[in-house]
Amino acid sequence: MTGVADQSAALGQQAHDTQHKGTQPHDTQWPRWEIFKRDTEKRPFQAVGTVHAGDPEHALLTARNVFVRRPAAVALWAVREEDIVTATPESVAAGEAVTARGGADTYHVGVKASHKRSMTFVDLVGTVQAADPAEALALARAEHPQAAAWLVFPESAVVRAPEDEETIESWFEPAKEKTYKQQQYYGVVGRHIGEYKGRRAGVEAPAEGEQA
Repeated sequence: MTGVADQSAALGQQAHDTQHKGTQPHDTQWPRWEIFKRDTEKRPFQAVGTVHAGDPEHALLTARNVFVRRPAAVALWAVREEDIVTATPESVAAGEAVTARGGADTYHVGVKASHKRSMTFVDLVGTVQAADPAEALALARAEHPQAAAWLVFPESAVVRAPEDEETIESWFEPAKEKTYKQQQYYGVVGRHIGEYKGRRAGVEAPAEGEQA
């Protein structure tokens, strides 16, 4: 991680020097990386969030600490945000152009099925062969016309967590025994608040299924 520390120090010095020249400092924030996680071998990779990092190793280590503490996972990818092209039916209808860089490659395709739930992730559903990101996105839209959103990125942009046995055990095994539940497994907050208010007023709230 020495390289990351050196880069951070250099960027800080650059910002300091620029300020003393009477000009606006350059943006010193590290690049943003999209993180894709696979919970089990039977589930697809999902886009679970982003991290800022100075290099691929830093991105994966940060992603591991943020996204793999729980629940368990079996694999982790990182892709620089600038290598990902996204679109929605609204952006397509507005005629927004695809401006991302990239050439002929195998492109991974991600699809978001709906916006109905806040925890609906983008799933990676396959790959396409394309001459550039614009063609890859067009193929993704053709194969999944009902999607709420699409994303594509080239195979050459993927940074993978090491897949040797020792790394897999140290990175992913500890989370297997940790309890984790998605938000839909928990009770309805409004009902508990009603019970609390009833007790404060000296009236026992009715049990579930009983009439007030």
